[in-house]
Amino acid sequence: MISPILKISILLFVIQLQIFEVSGFVKRQTGNATYYNSRFWGVKTTSGEKYNPYLFTAAHRYFPLGSWVEVSFPKTNKSTIVRINDRGPYRRGAIIDISMAAAKEIGLVPFGVSKVSIRLIPEIEITDSLRNAWVNRDSTNSSLHPFIAKKVYKKKKKRGRKKSKAK
Repeated sequence: MISPILKISILLFVIQLQIFEVSGFVKRQTGNATYYNSRFWGVKTTSGEKYNPYLFTAAHRYFPLGSWVEVSFPKTNKSTIVRINDRGPYRRGAIIDISMAAAKEIGLVPFGVSKVSIRLIPEIEITDSLRNAWVNRDSTNSSLHPFIAKKVYKKKKKRGRKKSKAK
């Protein structure tokens, strides 16, 4: 038998979840943002697409892939909307990595790393016309720079000399 106190506590917990709309993540965050360097051009992201610095994309640790996020930069009072397509950033203290195009649009490039506020845009706010406008913005911005994806070179490990076995 379940005690009455346990039943009441479970009921209060469920009510609290419904009132405060607790989900798996916070919808607004403030913290440092960085931007992807163009040396990652052509590298596969977590979503499977290749990184293009001229598309408005971003990396976040736990926002769902494919979701849209508004990034606001208070130093320049500018904001942009990016699509999450990768996981990261892996830099301590950073909450989001944005592409080069998005960083240029909000004026983050001269600062390198700076404080921004981000807001997850709920699916209710996204209409088909808005989604098409954002995708068209990406394609026109990308078509201005139709470069072939660069190959990413990894540093080779130095091999030590093999020791001969002399007896």
